Amino acid sequence: MPNKSKMEPLLGLGIVGNSAGHIQQTGESKGLTKIGDINKPQALFPFYIPNAEEKYLSELPYSETHLSLPKTVNAKVQMEPELALKLALTYGQQGEITGLRAISISVINDATYRNANITKLAQKKNWGALSKGLANYEIEIDSFTSGCQLDHFRLCGFHKHHDKWQLCGDDVALNDYSYFYEKILDWLKTQIQTQQEHALLHNIQELLTQTGCPENIIVSIGSTRYSNYGETHQLFSGDQTAVVLYDSRTYALADVVSLLEYDKDLNKLSNEKMIFLHQHIN
Repeated sequence: MPNKSKMEPLLGLGIVGNSAGHIQQTGESKGLTKIGDINKPQALFPFYIPNAEEKYLSELPYSETHLSLPKTVNAKVQMEPELALKLALTYGQQGEITGLRAISISVINDATYRNANITKLAQKKNWGALSKGLANYEIEIDSFTSGCQLDHFRLCGFHKHHDKWQLCGDDVALNDYSYFYEKILDWLKTQIQTQQEHALLHNIQELLTQTGCPENIIVSIGSTRYSNYGETHQLFSGDQTAVVLYDSRTYALADVVSLLEYDKDLNKLSNEKMIFLHQHIN
């Protein structure tokens, strides 16, 4: 698993409901008209589509260091710690997706504007510049199947308010996701091909076509379940967040907590065994 240091600001999609119970914690299940098995992903949403016809989708939202809250008074924003997959796509003659291959992993803060007045789910996910966190570091992968090194990686999220760090997103193994490895790639291929423009959802295939059928995209594969604290937290100006991916053969959760408490430049700690996404809230 060699690494390289730069995560590109690619077209971004997110998955709803890939951690059992998370969308029930957030209330977002109420906006989806066809909730089926709660132990499987439910839908896709876009959060960055270069040159999209809908202007808000074309706003580059990513930042490694800062997150800006919406200007609306009383806006409630929560962090969502997630794994980011960079995927290579192949297309058929009609522009349809014929294959997906995972080429690297990173982390994302899929910050969500909970009480936004919306017509599409994506409007909770991109409200302009600095509305999404993306680590500027990725770990390249040569295998995305059960038994590979990713079996040993864990993901968690923290929120710092009034100078106190709290576990916000549960510390979980990557293969604790409802769908992972081949199963999530198969689901993504089918969902991109079949999801229609309906209610809160976009037609994803149409968006990919609009932007010229990109070779690579980023998919945020779903938030971990919130901790008891995380379920009710809210981000305020002056707060900090941290999304952390780590190899459990090298680090323990206690090591992560120690680094949060004593190191001021956390993003520079990222390496092939640990990725930090540390943001200051404006």
